Amino acid sequence: MSKVIESLREEWENHKGEFVLTQSHKLERFISIGDDGDDYYYVTYDGRKITWNSTVGKLIYLKGKIDDGDYNEFIRLAKLNHWDQISTWSNGREQDEELVKEHKRKLTTHDDENNKYLTDICWDLK
Repeated sequence: MSKVIESLREEWENHKGEFVLTQSHKLERFISIGDDGDDYYYVTYDGRKITWNSTVGKLIYLKGKIDDGDYNEFIRLAKLNHWDQISTWSNGREQDEELVKEHKRKLTTHDDENNKYLTDICWDLK
């Protein structure tokens, strides 16, 4: 394994599932590392869609850098609004679980066979 991939995997292990600021100045969750054959990517999720951010830029990690109460507000809002989370309003209905599974499947299915994930996908909120 190359030192670059090893370093990226270590970074992912230390920050998977955390809220980050991307190079596009967006608040998203860091869920995986990707590879398209030409570049490596920080894979982030905004509650609706996945974005592949080139590792040429960087992620700004927020956990432990901002007030815990403020960070926990991101988690609270994600539990209510992110489509990968079983809503607190669903009361565990089976059809809601199926919708979440289908949403995740659609997000992680690639049209381009060169795109692949180098890590698991972390859907947990951290």
